[in-house]
Amino acid sequence: MNRFVVVLLVCLLLLLYVRSPIDLLPDRIGLLGMIDDLVIACVAVWWLRHRAVAPRPRMTARQRARGPGARTAGGAASPPPPPGPEPEAPWDPYAILGVPRGASLDDVTRAYRAQMKLYHPDRVADLGPELQEVAHRKAIEIQRAYAELSER
Repeated sequence: MNRFVVVLLVCLLLLLYVRSPIDLLPDRIGLLGMIDDLVIACVAVWWLRHRAVAPRPRMTARQRARGPGARTAGGAASPPPPPGPEPEAPWDPYAILGVPRGASLDDVTRAYRAQMKLYHPDRVADLGPELQEVAHRKAIEIQRAYAELSER
């Protein structure tokens, strides 16, 4: 379901609950009757912020290497790519997971789970086929990097 529709539906349900005479605590008892409405509103806002809306994707190692001034995807145009084919970067599982060299297995596992939350095929199922393919390739890279680092 579209995120906008989910947000709109939750807001509508919240408004109906606040205006409804059927409450855990009746509204006619004054300020005390508004407590349950406030609690339900806080829970709905928390849910919308943490569960219904997808987190912003983290910067990749390539984006960090470009520096803080380089913007992409909706921002100002990034500098033009160098002419000719881009040289293949050496395989670095630490850069793929975004952990420093010598990181503990717990840090590697946390980074792996965070990256997979962003690029897992189930999370990008509502995107276009091109972005799904990119996310699939990235998920395979993340799994390969994790397998390599967890063996050490």
